[in-house]
Amino acid sequence: MLLVSIQTSGLAQTFMSNKTLLVVALIIGVIAALFVFNQPSYELSGTDGSIQGQPDSIPQYSYTDILNNDEFKLGMQQAVENNDVELAKELQQKALEIAHAANLPESEINLLSGENGLRFMGFLASRQLFVEKFQQHYLSFKDIEQLKLDYPEAYDLFERSDKLIELRDDQIQQLAEALAGESGDVDLHIHEAKEQWKTRLNSIE
Repeated sequence: MLLVSIQTSGLAQTFMSNKTLLVVALIIGVIAALFVFNQPSYELSGTDGSIQGQPDSIPQYSYTDILNNDEFKLGMQQAVENNDVELAKELQQKALEIAHAANLPESEINLLSGENGLRFMGFLASRQLFVEKFQQHYLSFKDIEQLKLDYPEAYDLFERSDKLIELRDDQIQQLAEALAGESGDVDLHIHEAKEQWKTRLNSIE
């Protein structure tokens, strides 16, 4: 059982339950899971432009498998971050080559094609970047308002992100109050409360 206990005037006080900590971890996981597809076992291309890690007869799968390839995701995120249109187009071309080789439906190939396909890929990459950077900001207690401005594509995640931060701050406040005890000097214990909160959260990840 994971409980955070604080010694105040020689007495142990429990401020956060296992269930509450688990809720925090689950919410982070749910946000991240919005962008997780089934991951295929291939690389985008070999030196000859072929698909690696699969036999000549490629099993049927979806365009989401292509977009979830680690090489593709990291590359497209880099392209978005650096506003590198050429890199984005290069990755799009590789994705289309795989889509054609895998005999994906025309509707899925169309989704990846042209300017609309490029925008779609950039849209997904921007949302992935928001989630990754939100998690970093969340655990380092940084404000996320600039992230919202940088990645408006993730607008539907803003409300739940704010609620997660509110829950985190409430828990830290409770811990600081427990640390302060009868002295009432809560502000003096905020930093220590944050460190203990991170320690307990990391223990259940």
